[in-house]
Amino acid sequence: MNPGDFIGEVALINDGKRMATVVATSPMTCANISKELFEKIADANRKIYASFMYMLYTRTTKLVTEQQKIKSELDVATKIQSSLLEHDFSRFNNLPDVHIGAFMKTAKEVGGDFYDVFMIDDKHMCFLIADVSGKSVPGAMFMMMSKTHIKNYASLGMPLDEVVYRVNERLCENNRANMFVTLFVCTLDLETGIVSYVDAGHNLPYISKAGEEFKMLSCEANLVVGMMEDMPYKLQTLELKKGDRIFFYTDGVTEAMNKKDEFYTERRLEEALNSIDKNLSPEEFLEENYRRVEEFTEGAEQSDDITMLYLAR
Repeated sequence: MNPGDFIGEVALINDGKRMATVVATSPMTCANISKELFEKIADANRKIYASFMYMLYTRTTKLVTEQQKIKSELDVATKIQSSLLEHDFSRFNNLPDVHIGAFMKTAKEVGGDFYDVFMIDDKHMCFLIADVSGKSVPGAMFMMMSKTHIKNYASLGMPLDEVVYRVNERLCENNRANMFVTLFVCTLDLETGIVSYVDAGHNLPYISKAGEEFKMLSCEANLVVGMMEDMPYKLQTLELKKGDRIFFYTDGVTEAMNKKDEFYTERRLEEALNSIDKNLSPEEFLEENYRRVEEFTEGAEQSDDITMLYLAR
């Protein structure tokens, strides 16, 4: 603040509650003007009142302009983030016995969740889902770093445990914000149906074998990515045969809340997965899952990003 600046002016006009708390970090002298005194001064000298209203107008206009600028910049950030995510899965769905899709709805203009699908070579497809600890712009920036590192290392064809180890080392460097990522990353061998995967502290996926009911996958979890250097990550495998399906999600799904402050929970998610027509396309399957979540929340404000990834063979 500079000499002549003021705070609390709105309360002098409309008796509203204070909207901010200001704490001085160095010695300063202030004048306290009560509403009663302000009204006496304004009645005695209308020029003072007019000057005050002009300053209030100027400040409000500047604030609105700054908010519009921030909104415009967030709109650009939203478009950039969206462009980094895969939206057209047709080239993957043209692969033998591959039907894949993803869905994401951020809680704010930009989010910390992400997914990715890409080919490592002609025989191996990589797919993943992740959730950054932060949200909004910081989360989105960390998300872009994480996604880039994962794809760069995975595209080299190295084992996934080595990929996640190297990504962890990169994200730990100068991580003063202490942000981290939960990650479930897989590669599918299109010839053998073997899925190699690493779980770095992420929600466990649900798997359906040969058209049977979805059940939560039992596997060994590792530490999240970006929290501690030189951490080992265990590579695990499973087989996805024709007719098998696997569903991934972030905690924004199971922790979605309704107006009674109740969580959607893993139980409701599993019930939904097993009641939705298994013959639906990936897009339809994911949209129906989201509709079930929306129906449960009853219009309550979304507090976390909701992301899902679905693969059927």
